[in-house]
Amino acid sequence: MVEAGVILAVRDPALAASLELALLAAGLTPRLHDPAAGLEDLPLDGAGTLIVGPHLLDDRVRTFVEALRAQPWDGLVILITGDAEKLRGMVGADPMVAVLEMPFGGAELIAVIRAAWPG
Repeated sequence: MVEAGVILAVRDPALAASLELALLAAGLTPRLHDPAAGLEDLPLDGAGTLIVGPHLLDDRVRTFVEALRAQPWDGLVILITGDAEKLRGMVGADPMVAVLEMPFGGAELIAVIRAAWPG
């Protein structure tokens, strides 16, 4: 069963607000995480999805995903970027990692989440 909690780690306030509204409209519960606090100790309890905004990971994407997978958390990670091809090459074939290239719509975001957590 999908956990409805979604953690948003996004620097841009306008993007964070847009994502938050799309998630709320889909019946999901967004929790904002200030990226200035770092991404090492994310509050993953109760969250099935983590959305990471652009430019927060840069070339550390693979290391970040590997560190998440080393924890007892196997949720969906959605990485937002301006260069999806580059980022997809960095994350490998983890089926629970999705890359969304800007611009995208709220419906596209929700479709990615629903594909990972049907029902």
